[in-house]
Amino acid sequence: MKRDMDLIRRIALETEALQARHSLTGLDGIDSDTFAIHVAWMKEAGLLMANITEYWSDDPPSAFVFRLTWAGCEFLDAARNETTWKKVGKEVTTSGRSITFDVLKELLKTEITQGFPSLRAMA
Repeated sequence: MKRDMDLIRRIALETEALQARHSLTGLDGIDSDTFAIHVAWMKEAGLLMANITEYWSDDPPSAFVFRLTWAGCEFLDAARNETTWKKVGKEVTTSGRSITFDVLKELLKTEITQGFPSLRAMA
């Protein structure tokens, strides 16, 4: 299965909206396998706190997302704006290249910086 950055962003947005002592266990339109593996990847990347069932059991996988980490909040702050997200996504898609998560975060941060004249002066 290939990482879906739009799904990762969606999980982060939904996690941020959670009330205290609640968990995210799925998303409408996303099957449990896809949700669980993306949550696992996000946990491995240090973006969120979650529990994930083992993939080799006979039961379907499940994931319980509790909260974003500091790194998850930082990613979401960079990815929150829909216009910025789509612009960076279009640039990546148009280039025909595959990029890493770290490069995606840097592109988002660059796009944000270019939108603020005072921040451009600092870059």
